[in-house]
Order: sequence, then C-alpha cells, then structure tokens
Amino acid sequence: MKVIAVVAICLLSIVVAPAQKQQDSSLSQIMALLQKHDEALNQHDLDGIMSVFAASPRTVVMGTGPGERWQGKEEIRAANTEIVKDFDKGTATHNSDWKTGEIVGATAWVASTCKFSDSKSGQKREYELNVSGVLRKIGAKWYFQSLLIQT
Repeated sequence: MKVIAVVAICLLSIVVAPAQKQQDSSLSQIMALLQKHDEALNQHDLDGIMSVFAASPRTVVMGTGPGERWQGKEEIRAANTEIVKDFDKGTATHNSDWKTGEIVGATAWVASTCKFSDSKSGQKREYELNVSGVLRKIGAKWYFQSLLIQT
C-alpha cells in the first residue's frame, strides 16, 4: 500500500502541455489539485486526500498486485486510512525524471516515473514507481477519476 501513498506526489510534478489559454487555466487547476493531494497525504489528512477524487461510484485507485483496486469514495478512503499508517507524517518526497500528459476538453491524463523517499519509524526508505492518472472536470473543478500505480 505504500506504493499508492505516494502516487500523487509523483504526479504533482507532471507538466501537461496546453494548446490554448483555457488549457493554461485547467493546467493551473490540475497542478493545484495535485499539490492539495500531496500536502494532505504527507500530513495524513484523509479529508484533504478525499477531496481530490470525483464523487462517482466508478472512481478507482489501482495498485500493483492482483485485487489491489479500490472503487468509490468509501473504498478509496479505507485504502488511504491504511496508507497513511505506512509512512511517517511529513517525510514523503519525490523526484520525477520523466513525465507527460494532455488535456482534451473536460478530461486530462498524466503519467510519470518517479523516485520516492519517506521514512517509517524514523528509518529512511527509497523506491521507484510508474504512476498514471485520469482527471475529469466537473463543473469548474478538476478531480481524479482514476489512478494507477506500478512498481
């Protein structure tokens, strides 16, 4: 589960190449959304984490192994409740060495490879992940519809 804990931290650094001024605004909103998630995750703030996910019962977070999927806000919240137990509050950092993405209308996608570090019980850990996400704009705000994390 620690893999999922750092997903959005990696996605925060993704640069989505906008084609129009409207997309510049969307890019800024998506970056703010990712930063909000990362800060909430790093501070173990479950309400903050959950505020970035679409309310749809089809919203999903997928992990690396068989059966690692959490669909709907209740399952995603339960997964994040466990995730924040897997690292010390305020210790997660990342570096993304490759990133891409695109905004098309009310949908955006992002992908990145990231090197992470955090600590558990004061002991530093490092690991690498591939992360991708799909976001959708609902009204005037962007939300995650799907996240996928792979080792």
